Amino acid sequence: MQFDMNRTWSQAVAKVRGNFQLLALIAGIFMLLPSLLIVVTMPALFGAALPGGNPEAARAQLNAISPAFYGVFVVIMLASLVGYSAMISLMGQDRPTVGGAIGKGFKALPTLVGAFLLFLVGYLLAAVVIGLGVGLLAVAAASVSGGAAGLVAVLAGIALFIGVLYVLTRFSLLLPVIVLDGVLNPITAYVRSWRLTKPSAWRIFGFFALLFVVYIVIAVLLVMVGSAVGMAGGRTGGSGIFVFGVLSGLLGMAVAMVVSGILVAMHDQLAGTNSRAVIDTFE
Repeated sequence: MQFDMNRTWSQAVAKVRGNFQLLALIAGIFMLLPSLLIVVTMPALFGAALPGGNPEAARAQLNAISPAFYGVFVVIMLASLVGYSAMISLMGQDRPTVGGAIGKGFKALPTLVGAFLLFLVGYLLAAVVIGLGVGLLAVAAASVSGGAAGLVAVLAGIALFIGVLYVLTRFSLLLPVIVLDGVLNPITAYVRSWRLTKPSAWRIFGFFALLFVVYIVIAVLLVMVGSAVGMAGGRTGGSGIFVFGVLSGLLGMAVAMVVSGILVAMHDQLAGTNSRAVIDTFE
């Protein structure tokens, strides 16, 4: 089935609006609270993001607690995966309770961790192979002209960036495939996502690119608001940083809810209503 951008967006908005209170509860637990925890425990990190902030103070704070920070970061990432999975489950056709959706989120977590590790290994191997190829091309071009070598490096960098985004687009349905279709084998989930996105890969790519541009604009406005709050207090101090952290957390909540709705709408559109039966046959 071909991907319809307008239909996906309208269905995603309808799903988020229809489940807003429950989605906000899940997003608040798994997205907002971890964000506020970082603001309270490591305010210098958020302060560095604001104009007039102190990057040196942020670096010193990070170095002082780096072991604990990375542990907290891993916990926050895992909580985020559970939150996304729970929201996707909540907007699926089965419509579980909040507790049931969270339970499905924890059930999907081992598969998601395995999928991430597989992607990381594949990315590193591809980076080594492509890096060697680009290096050989650059050496060959350098024998002709120094400028040609630079051009090869730039073009290769652009091509690699687009290639990574394209692969991520093809794997964008990984979460709904795991949560909604119940595919707990990471490799099978990757293959299923790749097949579902195949007919409309570049349309989906353009859709996500458009959403990313909108997100960047909103994020920039958020930084401007946070900066204004900080300056209203006389400097980028504790109150300004806390307000910025709250706004950032709320933005993260909203983005997570909308992205989850989009993924569910895309899955419904590309997989159809009988996706579970299709998976049973596929496996």
